[in-house]
Amino acid sequence: MLLHHPSLTTDSWTIYIKATVLVSRVRSFNARHRIQRKLRRLDPAIVPTQTEEFQSLDRTISAFVQSIPRAFRHPVGATVDPLLYVALLLPHVAMIQLHDPHAQLDRPDDYSSAQLLSAAREILELVYKISATTFDVIYLDHACGICWFMAGATIIRFIGVKIDAKDEEEVAVLTQELAPIKTLLSKLGERTPMGLRKITLLNELYDQVARDGNQAVSEG
Repeated sequence: MLLHHPSLTTDSWTIYIKATVLVSRVRSFNARHRIQRKLRRLDPAIVPTQTEEFQSLDRTISAFVQSIPRAFRHPVGATVDPLLYVALLLPHVAMIQLHDPHAQLDRPDDYSSAQLLSAAREILELVYKISATTFDVIYLDHACGICWFMAGATIIRFIGVKIDAKDEEEVAVLTQELAPIKTLLSKLGERTPMGLRKITLLNELYDQVARDGNQAVSEG
């Protein structure tokens, strides 16, 4: 159902509904895994990322993004389709939520880390597109601000790791990528309480990473 989009019944709304189903499935998986771990019902030797359910979710999210008809891949054009815009953000949010608890960012070959950064950058592409218009972001679904925040928070995690690794070039690249997300959230924060909360929290996360990095340098 999620991967098939009959032309006569597919529109922005159906794409959105399917995307929310993906997010819901990931949240259910994460919640169930946390509860089972807490109750010690899972074998400690079981690695969540190696389970069939986890891998199936990962494959389904990727396949869903690829399956979206060409006519529904561009929410920003001569006009902006607000519903399609958030619908295209959500699969990448699902990918972030799926991999975030398991990513080992200090390992270059870590699959979850690669999926995390890729998803954040896909959201960043949609940030670029809406930022290039005069469209008032107040008319977007409030979930967009949450999606932008999640991408920004993910990038900040990578900035922290690269600071620790003293990789100044990569820190500069990631900081540059973070900037448009902060700008867009700042605009939303001028108009909505949710936007203000998200940009405030994002700035706090960034400042903490920067402080930790400076402290590590001074101690070194």
